[in-house]
Amino acid sequence: MRHVLFASLVALGVAVSGTARAEATASGVEIGLRTGYAIPLGNSTGGPASNALNKTFNGVVPIWIDAGYRVNPSIYVGAFFQYGIALLNSTAASGCSSSGVSCTGSDMMFGVDAHYHFLPAGPFDPYAGIGVGYEIASVSVSGGGSSASASLSGFQFVNLQLGGDYKAAPNFGIGPFVMFSLDEYGSCSYGGASSSLGNCSIPQTAMHEWLTLGIRGEYDINL
Repeated sequence: MRHVLFASLVALGVAVSGTARAEATASGVEIGLRTGYAIPLGNSTGGPASNALNKTFNGVVPIWIDAGYRVNPSIYVGAFFQYGIALLNSTAASGCSSSGVSCTGSDMMFGVDAHYHFLPAGPFDPYAGIGVGYEIASVSVSGGGSSASASLSGFQFVNLQLGGDYKAAPNFGIGPFVMFSLDEYGSCSYGGASSSLGNCSIPQTAMHEWLTLGIRGEYDINL
């Protein structure tokens, strides 16, 4: 999946223009696509039975979409949506190796953010960003003609971003990024075989974090 997304980003840069040149992005719509690897840190819940998030997820491969507006060459404001394909920890997926049983996990994030670009007219444009949002982490199990799911959700209080765009073309940039977020699950829900439990709240919450490393491609539609 990561190789396909990376190839798509590179292909888009080639299609936009065969000649790379430094040029400041004017105001206009900006869209972006990211992928990489997210590392879970901290606890999913608090209290004496606190659970480290990495007991559930080894990591997440995000498919992240950006859409916003470049107010001027240096300032971007917009929204983001991430669907993350979760890699389940062997402890959490201990029964998933049984015949006829399958387990999947996901982590969704969505919210708003803003970037400040330091060298918008340069061939490499570093930027810093900040955002807030909401997160929903889910695990589903199916087998034997039945299924069950559980999810945790809560606010992403802040995400901090650093990255840089190499100008592969006047309106297209591609480059590395890192994101660090502070999140807290406050609600839970169950479905399928455990649907009788319905929605619930987490009595003792805890902070958790995501450290995401990856690559980002962005395309500017100048107005």
